[in-house]
Amino acid sequence: MVNKLKSFIVSVSVLTAFVFLFTTGVSAQIRLNEIEVDTPSGISEPCEFIEVIGRPGAVVPANTFFLSIDGESGNYGFIDYIANLGGVKFGSNGTITIITSSDPCPGRKYPAETTIVKSSSFAMGFGGETFLLASSPHPKLLFEGQDLDENDDGKLDAKYALTPIDGIAWCVDPSFEKVYGGAALIFTGSVELPDAATRFPGSLTPFNMTSWYFGEVAPPDNSIKYAEPRSPNFPVDGMLTPGAPNVGTLFRHQSQQ
Repeated sequence: MVNKLKSFIVSVSVLTAFVFLFTTGVSAQIRLNEIEVDTPSGISEPCEFIEVIGRPGAVVPANTFFLSIDGESGNYGFIDYIANLGGVKFGSNGTITIITSSDPCPGRKYPAETTIVKSSSFAMGFGGETFLLASSPHPKLLFEGQDLDENDDGKLDAKYALTPIDGIAWCVDPSFEKVYGGAALIFTGSVELPDAATRFPGSLTPFNMTSWYFGEVAPPDNSIKYAEPRSPNFPVDGMLTPGAPNVGTLFRHQSQQ
């Protein structure tokens, strides 16, 4: 009887470890891939989107979220936009595309090869903002308007037990604005903040600022063309590809970082 009990305990332990390693492995393969935060008109939120990349057909582990987190004074740590990706299967092209559930973007069609996730959130933050993929064992604590940094110290509060997976951020002045979860700060400055950002294809190191290029978006609101001002590393073939694999030739010196 004792031997049977030991054998049962060992089997359960092995199964638990396998599930943990499998989930961890899938999470390790998930990356933020492309994001459009602000449209040319500045008022067409339905054309905003977030794209996540992973292994085609893989299922995102439970309690995995995309979070747009406010980094500006007076709103430090507030969730501006949230999408629960747990249990969602990556499309055949390895992407998940998050869009608002309120209204469609006129004239924009997403490819059948991506998986569409609709969020009830209306719009991402336009100012200093962190765009983060993260998991948490406390999903009920995460919702639009939640304050993840109650003491405004620039750190995600421990009670949410958030584990960052990947992310980027931008702000005007890092002295007064916060960046959360170790997100790569890809832009700072007093000029207009980027409308959108794209990860270079194949550059999958998480939290890596050189994996990204960015810029304004040219009219109309459903446009996929970037416009000035653009990032110094902007590739000649750079463009938005909502729901499709990214484009953009990575400079040789960047590919070594």
